[in-house]
Amino acid sequence: MRHTIPVVIAICIAALALATAQEESIRLPGQVRFLQSAGDEAIRFISPTHTVQLRSQPPKGVKLPAWANASCRYGVLKLGKPPQEWHLVMDPASTRAVIDANRNSDLTDDEVLRGSADPTWYFGTCYGPFRLAVPLNGVPVSRYFSLIHDEIGSSSVYLRCEDYRLFEGEVNGEAVKLALLDANADGAFDTPAKSRWEGDKCVFLPDREQRPLPRYHKLGDRTYRLTFAPDGSACEFEPSEISTGTVLADYPQVHLTAVGKEVGYWEASTTDGRLQLPTDEYSVLAYRFGTRDSKGNQWQVEITPMDPLPLKVSAGENRFSLPKQLTATLGFGTRQGDTLNISLALYAGSRTQQVSSLAKNDNLPSPPTLRIVDRNGKTVKVETFHYG
Repeated sequence: MRHTIPVVIAICIAALALATAQEESIRLPGQVRFLQSAGDEAIRFISPTHTVQLRSQPPKGVKLPAWANASCRYGVLKLGKPPQEWHLVMDPASTRAVIDANRNSDLTDDEVLRGSADPTWYFGTCYGPFRLAVPLNGVPVSRYFSLIHDEIGSSSVYLRCEDYRLFEGEVNGEAVKLALLDANADGAFDTPAKSRWEGDKCVFLPDREQRPLPRYHKLGDRTYRLTFAPDGSACEFEPSEISTGTVLADYPQVHLTAVGKEVGYWEASTTDGRLQLPTDEYSVLAYRFGTRDSKGNQWQVEITPMDPLPLKVSAGENRFSLPKQLTATLGFGTRQGDTLNISLALYAGSRTQQVSSLAKNDNLPSPPTLRIVDRNGKTVKVETFHYG
């Protein structure tokens, strides 16, 4: 027994040390990648959301190129932490643009960018990519951007980031591959989500869906708090304990997308009508539910509220009411001769909750028909709607 006790103690100490080591934070370094690069982890497309405000009046105190004329538009890029400004001039007529990359208020000593068809934005002209030294907490960081001129849709000009960060490693025995996107093109990689369309985004590969930047993420049976360096150089996974509550839904199959005041962006799914969410006050950005009709057809409905729905989750059971039926609303558009454009939209109760996706057995349902009758109730015309 004299020899057994030290061995047992040593084993216990080793096991305790191993358990403690598993609880430590994991820090993964960020690798620089570019849109359209090769490899399975390549991100092909980022939808531009950073609108560049342009005006026809040239800025005071800025030296302009000799080709600047009446068709030119002028703007300012504000990037970094704290933000700095870069002047720019764009001539859509000759598809030329210049960014004051060295910030010396002289647009004659910078590279002239020639517009060309954008490889990912089919209706846009791309000026770039170009490099800017963006300040992030006092340190200049090389970042790459392009200007995208949407010539078909909104006619707006957007700033899009061309570089992203890739993190690869192992966290608590789970393989992790994560792409981090400066989706709002403000120069930093750590802007949290305030809505579904704002802030930066990430992609947990091999899944290709771009999600708003999360503060927490589940791996296996553990929850980790995520911290991203503003320059994208590192991502830290910190083990965290979060109290949860149960949200009871009216359908067995439910998927919820929300932003919590404390936990940030969060997604939850269930197949038994019981969603598990951290206790918090949420703004529900979208929800999806599935149900079967009397003929056994499987329906999937996704609803994106115009105004986020409030949802408070406390410890224990909470309820999130889902619509029992959908309402169809007709909209009357412009009339051209004897043609009148009529649209049909589906809502869940109020008109602030519009149906954004509808599927029947994983396919679009057959388009509904519109029957036009006279004052005596006689059918005079039957038309079929089309998706668009």
